[in-house]
Amino acid sequence: MFDLDEQLNRYYVGRAFTYNQIQYTKQGATHATFVELGFTPVSIQSRPDDRFYIVSNVNNDGTYNYEPRDLDELKESFVAQVKEQAHQILSQTDWYVIRALEAGIQGFANPVPAGATTFRAGVRAASDVRCEEIYAAATVEALQALLATSDGFPEQPEAY
Repeated sequence: MFDLDEQLNRYYVGRAFTYNQIQYTKQGATHATFVELGFTPVSIQSRPDDRFYIVSNVNNDGTYNYEPRDLDELKESFVAQVKEQAHQILSQTDWYVIRALEAGIQGFANPVPAGATTFRAGVRAASDVRCEEIYAAATVEALQALLATSDGFPEQPEAY
């Protein structure tokens, strides 16, 4: 993107434009043409993550206007997501627990495999740790950095 300071108009390489009553085709809208006309190149920064920031607009220098979202609300939202993720993972092995309960009611022994029990405990522990980490984040930036790391959930074994 290029910007001409006195007019604050944006022009883009590869997009037809009119300047000083001269029309340029998209083929004529090259980097060299804009530099020759005295335009200033502007690089747009990466947009702040909308999950963490309220983004209002991009400025003429390529920066964004934004403000952090409410930290407590973000924490509650992300903790709910972690708990839902743990629920989804655990639901894949719930049948072991249900089968064991039903067998016990009927007087039969059909225990949950040790590997499934260990896996389920690992999922609950990882969920608890992640929720504690989220609640401990002191700033929106710290929360964003934390959530960019691995969630710590164990991989489900193929067989128990």
